[in-house]
Amino acid sequence: MALHERVPSSLPQDPIEDPIEPLLDLRRAAHLLGISVKTLRDWIHHRTIEHVKVGARVMIRPETIRQFVTSNTRRATIP
Repeated sequence: MALHERVPSSLPQDPIEDPIEPLLDLRRAAHLLGISVKTLRDWIHHRTIEHVKVGARVMIRPETIRQFVTSNTRRATIP
């Protein structure tokens, strides 16, 4: 088997099986949350929301937005 034919067994053979969603820049993440970029930067500074450092850039995983919304959703009380 040639070197270029080897596929590590820990990686999916088909990229569709385990797609990686693109990271969101702060402007897009803030827009999705309905807050300002400054507020999002404050949350990052105070470690209120998870973030990813890519070089000098700060990015947010789409899954982080979903988890944040889910964990901060409050159920309505039925009278």
